[in-house]
Amino acid sequence: MSAAKKKASPKKEPENFEGALERLEEIVEALEDGESPLEDSVGLYEEGVKLFRYCREQLDSAQKRVEELAGEAEEALSLRSFEDDEDEEYDENEKEDG
Repeated sequence: MSAAKKKASPKKEPENFEGALERLEEIVEALEDGESPLEDSVGLYEEGVKLFRYCREQLDSAQKRVEELAGEAEEALSLRSFEDDEDEEYDENEKEDG
């Protein structure tokens, strides 16, 4: 994609992480080309910073959700293990009484 086309892309809120990351990559390419006027480069840089922050927030949120789910899964497994231990003790007590 040419630098002119990248510059013409509308500055709107990203719809999702992938879209934001794709646009951020386009901005990096355009800035690395070094062919944009200074004012355009500053505008692209500003947009890039906003997209970077958005992506960082999305990643932090996803990491938090994964950690919460992992904690819930670990809790469920330890509860299950505790229930299994109780069942084994109950079975052993029944055998001793019986």
